[in-house]
Amino acid sequence: MKTRVMLLEDDIRASYTLESTINQHPQFQVVAVSESCTDAQIQFNAFQPQLVFVDITLPDGNGLALIQQLRQQSADCHFIMTTAERETTTVEKAVQLGVIDYLVKPIRMSRIHQALDDYLQYKQKLVSASTVDQDDIDQLLRKSPIQPIRQTPKGIDATTLESLKTLLYREQLHDFSADDISERMNFSRITARRYLEYLESEGILRLVLNYNTGGRPRRLYQMIK
Repeated sequence: MKTRVMLLEDDIRASYTLESTINQHPQFQVVAVSESCTDAQIQFNAFQPQLVFVDITLPDGNGLALIQQLRQQSADCHFIMTTAERETTTVEKAVQLGVIDYLVKPIRMSRIHQALDDYLQYKQKLVSASTVDQDDIDQLLRKSPIQPIRQTPKGIDATTLESLKTLLYREQLHDFSADDISERMNFSRITARRYLEYLESEGILRLVLNYNTGGRPRRLYQMIK
């Protein structure tokens, strides 16, 4: 069964990016989207989400205050912040309220996927045993020593990655899509998107959404110079 997700976000573009990215994950489904604290209360009670993405600055209130209110109502869910606010006092307040992640706008798609995977690992650790030892608790609270990072993550071949980077730097492509790369590299669109998202997470590319399509926005990538 998929994890029920609710979004509280008044920026339509940010909301669409979040919803489409989350729904791409096979274990999550967005069941409710709100643009205000008032509507969020109604939607929360109606859909009982298990995970809520919350913006801080909203038309009729503050996302942190809403989380505190829901906590007082014994809400059985977890919260992830999505905000442009970076002040340490704001981050500290979010931590005090028990948010499990804090995503700073503009949010990368790869960072959203990471937040979802971290949530799944967190839940799996809690349900896999009735008790936990100190190492398990340290992992849950993200206090474990940093593990060595692989040169490339699972699903990313180093040789293919270098070939793609060579293509991008040689042709200096601008506003290109996964379909464009798929044709040039002779592999599937899904594979192309995976490599492009990895390069985005590495700060080599940036994702832009083209809304001049008459329908759903088109995902395009640009080289970061």
